[in-house]
Amino acid sequence: MHAELTIEAGREVGRVFVVRIGQQFVLGRGGDVAIPLDDERISRRHALVDMRKDGLYVADLGSRNGTFLASRPVKANTPTLTAPGDLLELGGHRLRIELAGLDEKTRRERARTQRLDEPLLPKEEFDILGEIGRGATGRVYAARQKLLDRVVAVKVLRTDVDDDAEGRERFLREGRVTVKVQSPFVVEVYDVRVMHGKVYLVMELINGPSAKDRLASGTLPIAEVLKIGEETARALEAAHAKGVIHRDIKPANILLAPNGPSKLSDFGIAKELDSLESLTSTGEGLGTLAYVSPEQAQEAKKVGPRTDIYSLGATLYHLIAGRPPFTPANAKVLLEILDKPPPLLMQYRSDCPPELAALIHRMLAKAPEDRPPSAAYCAERLAEMRKKHTPPITDRGALGKTADMSESTGF
Repeated sequence: MHAELTIEAGREVGRVFVVRIGQQFVLGRGGDVAIPLDDERISRRHALVDMRKDGLYVADLGSRNGTFLASRPVKANTPTLTAPGDLLELGGHRLRIELAGLDEKTRRERARTQRLDEPLLPKEEFDILGEIGRGATGRVYAARQKLLDRVVAVKVLRTDVDDDAEGRERFLREGRVTVKVQSPFVVEVYDVRVMHGKVYLVMELINGPSAKDRLASGTLPIAEVLKIGEETARALEAAHAKGVIHRDIKPANILLAPNGPSKLSDFGIAKELDSLESLTSTGEGLGTLAYVSPEQAQEAKKVGPRTDIYSLGATLYHLIAGRPPFTPANAKVLLEILDKPPPLLMQYRSDCPPELAALIHRMLAKAPEDRPPSAAYCAERLAEMRKKHTPPITDRGALGKTADMSESTGF
């Protein structure tokens, strides 16, 4: 389950902000907030939203002009539970709140599986806040780590996979590989635990949306795409230097901190070039079809660093065009990935700098040797373009703290 806040009045009408369980987002006009609202009537740090198991809470942060929920004032630093369809009003902005992501059947299933996973976490150390998501091998929960007073992400190996030695080893490998890749642009793994014969990873929880969440509002500004691209390329540079191929670069695996760098997550199908390990499960390493390189689609185990360059190019293409180079509607997409050139990026975005479009199309070359030579090369080119195409910061909210920047004490 997650909350969606859609701007209905104010600037950027139609823009959607996604808030997941365990995340707390500040709304305001400051330069370091997760939900920026360009409005002189809004304080730099105006209000805070907090997604919990039972719904979305909102609190005013001592703003000048107040925060209103369903036309009623919200008390300062006091969490107030919202209802689906409620209108959140700040200054001249109005945002509609909706909850999405779970039908009743799925809700019951997740409640059941959470009960199975909870015994893995020592009650004296962790409070489970709720499920963030799930994949082929595991489930991810937000949890409060009591002793360190921090919210973390806990990835738990699925029970049916945990009984399989190969699946268990792959899960443990994800933890080892992520720890191996030390970079400010990679989600940190704090600990790998084995308790009562079960396995889970304790990881950094990024208090921001994924690049996929940002696409809920449509295509991204070019300056933001350049930032995401450069920082993800830096993450790949660090991974490749350690002999690690990610093999699943896509918008959902790039997390965006509001006042920090983009961070690459989910090394679940990463490949270590110097490993003698052979993991033979069908489809292991295939990744997500819309972003896989031609060589990965043919033989996932025989790929090199330039397969990640292709996937990053496909991701940047999606962020700019609003669609991936090839849409996997049916099996025909495999033939397109192997043989068909992607549509010209400039036909979707006339404001895309020609040099950026040229770099992305080079990253999407069918033959690995025709792509840029390294992730480091891509990062440098994107950094050069970012300096050229990023507008200067004019937001006065980023210049310093003032009395209206109070923090919430109620969360």
